[in-house]
Amino acid sequence: MFIEWDKWKEPLLKYKIIWISIALILITICLYFAIHSTKYENENRNITHDDATTFINEQTNEKNKKSYAKPSNKNAKSTETIFVDIKGAVEKPNIYQMDSTDRIKQLLDKAKLSPDADLSNINLAEKLQDQKLVYIPKKDEKNNIQSNDLTTSDNHSHKLHSKNKLNQEKVNLNSADESQLLKVNGIGPSKAKSIIEYRQQHGHFETIDQLKEVDGIGDKTLEKIREDLTV
Repeated sequence: MFIEWDKWKEPLLKYKIIWISIALILITICLYFAIHSTKYENENRNITHDDATTFINEQTNEKNKKSYAKPSNKNAKSTETIFVDIKGAVEKPNIYQMDSTDRIKQLLDKAKLSPDADLSNINLAEKLQDQKLVYIPKKDEKNNIQSNDLTTSDNHSHKLHSKNKLNQEKVNLNSADESQLLKVNGIGPSKAKSIIEYRQQHGHFETIDQLKEVDGIGDKTLEKIREDLTV
């Protein structure tokens, strides 16, 4: 054994520096790979951690958006306070504070219908509106209203008929010929011709008083024929 050691001892000592250098190089290489391998693992861990953090943040943001969206929808459906006036066949006519989602049915529950209330033309499902007036008619009101409407209509028709009849009896200065003008008491052949000539020269009459500009017609004549003429 010692013989073998003596055999290798001399070369080892002779090339000691070379062997030490090789050993140092190998140690350096090993350290380099060990350091960079640890750094690479740390970077991968950091990347994985960052990705996980980003994913968690994104999920949190989505939840926050949904949580914010829900209250907005809730607010959109929130009710408002309104004031509605009710009159007519109710026991408690008054101005009532209601919700904007309430219907006429809820209002009538507060106002209490009278026994003679007529709901035949009332839409109980109609939504209430702020500052709205709700009128509940009585059962006998419908006939009275129809009777009043009929009387008013008859009076209006009678007045319109009388007015049309009166206008038909009058002579129109702008369209009457000589024979029609002669039907007016106070207009003779000469005055009728003068009216037609004036109309041809100056155009249509704007007013009956304009007849005073026609030759032969003065204030007295005008007052006499005024009621029988129109323009």
